[in-house]
Amino acid sequence: METVQSEQRWERTNVTNLLRNRQSGKYYARVKVNGKQKWRGLKTTIFSVAKLRLAEVEKTIRAQALAAKGEGDVGASAETSVGRFIAAYRARLMNNSKLAGSTKARADDSVKTLIKTWPELPERDVRRLTPGDCQEWAAKALREGTGFVAPNARTTRKGMSPSSLNKCIDALRSILEIARSQGMVYENPANAVPKAAKRQKRLDLPSPSHFQDIVKRIATAGSRWSNDAADLVRLLTYSGARLREATSLRWHHLNSSKAQLTIPGSKSTSSYRIVPLFPPLAALLSEIRERRGPEPVDAPIARVASCMDALKSACREVGVKAMTHHDLRHLFATRCIESGVDIPTVSRWLGHSDGGALAMQTYGHLRQEHSAAQAAKVSF
Repeated sequence: METVQSEQRWERTNVTNLLRNRQSGKYYARVKVNGKQKWRGLKTTIFSVAKLRLAEVEKTIRAQALAAKGEGDVGASAETSVGRFIAAYRARLMNNSKLAGSTKARADDSVKTLIKTWPELPERDVRRLTPGDCQEWAAKALREGTGFVAPNARTTRKGMSPSSLNKCIDALRSILEIARSQGMVYENPANAVPKAAKRQKRLDLPSPSHFQDIVKRIATAGSRWSNDAADLVRLLTYSGARLREATSLRWHHLNSSKAQLTIPGSKSTSSYRIVPLFPPLAALLSEIRERRGPEPVDAPIARVASCMDALKSACREVGVKAMTHHDLRHLFATRCIESGVDIPTVSRWLGHSDGGALAMQTYGHLRQEHSAAQAAKVSF
């Protein structure tokens, strides 16, 4: 009798776990977990809305069931501790042949920072970890940081930079994603942690005349490696290559007949690319060959591994802000955009794999400034 009345009260739908109450017209979720039925009202009489709400309710019910499974545990076992998944993430990281060694090192540093700012994390039971726990850690880490102070530091910074925190969040998400893929948790609790907003760095780069003055001062400094340091400065600027990419260049990477240069990617497999021989780059390579004479095809184009000291010294003499190796890459992109090259193309030349998203974020303001300057030239 009760079964008949129940069937009269509830109307099945063509969606699994979704039922409708015939009397009120409202929809309900009925989810079976651990052999028991869990009911939740969806607070709507509209079928399309009920379907959307059902998915979230199912996730919540299953997540609560998994968390309840570990409520009787005094502490995390070796199988359910976050430390186990940290070790698994590190192993995957080191065995990933697509990542450069420097990329692996930076990712591992983020794991170390994560543990330093959340010391008890490795011992936590991954099933008991909540989005609130992750959000609380992120807020504290951003506010307090690791407490590290560099030796002889003139100023001390309290807290963590948004960039460093975001790398830690990425590491935490990857670690807990392994736990989710193995069925330890239904949802990744770290996905609820929002990324910190980065402070946009305003590029402060030298004018073309100042840059040429910098190169001249480096080349005529009188050191044994002065010309080679000046060559590296120009090579980085005229090619847009990263430092490790530029120092890996050999003469066999140059294809004069096709006017192309193959740049061996240093950051990931996607950064391996072929760029055109831009006129300044072609002139530089011709100058270097003429000055040095015949060299083997596997000889390095750049003879020095760094030009930082010479670059900083020359910038100081010229009276402009000191630049780094990476600033020369920014200078390349800036000059390309100011010359009218579209950002997606510049992004490909830089070896980005995101279709120009990062370049737009970094150099988007330059396009607007260039557009305004060109607009001022329009006359009727």
